[in-house]
Amino acid sequence: MALLIGRYEYSLDPTNRLNVPPKFREALLQEKGGNFFLSSGREGCLYLFLPTQFEKLSNDLQNFTMKDKEVERAATRKFFSDTMEAELDSAGRILIPEYLKKHAGLDSRVLVHGAGHRAEIWDWRRWNSYMRSRVEPAYRSVSKTLPI
Repeated sequence: MALLIGRYEYSLDPTNRLNVPPKFREALLQEKGGNFFLSSGREGCLYLFLPTQFEKLSNDLQNFTMKDKEVERAATRKFFSDTMEAELDSAGRILIPEYLKKHAGLDSRVLVHGAGHRAEIWDWRRWNSYMRSRVEPAYRSVSKTLPI
């Protein structure tokens, strides 16, 4: 299973199409996958999965159990209803539907970055704010114990 890494800055075009980084498109070709899977993510971003990554996550979610079955059903409903297949066009772009654009607060300047088993799509300003307030402090704390 490919790791998605790196940080790429793009612009969302007027028709809500977004470039997918060439390295991520190559990973899709290596999987012989037809489409990415795009979903709402936590902290106000979007998640972009390769087919094998989405299949594994889908299996994990379908085997996920909680004591509160209503909460379990609500969570899986939200995730699967917010997920769509994202087909690449001839220019290597995917369409961001309006409901996902709204979820992520996407304006024209967009950051696409690898997060290991998925990619994340962030509004550039939202990412920078989140980076300063959450990511950098968390990384400073955790990095003291990481073997890097």
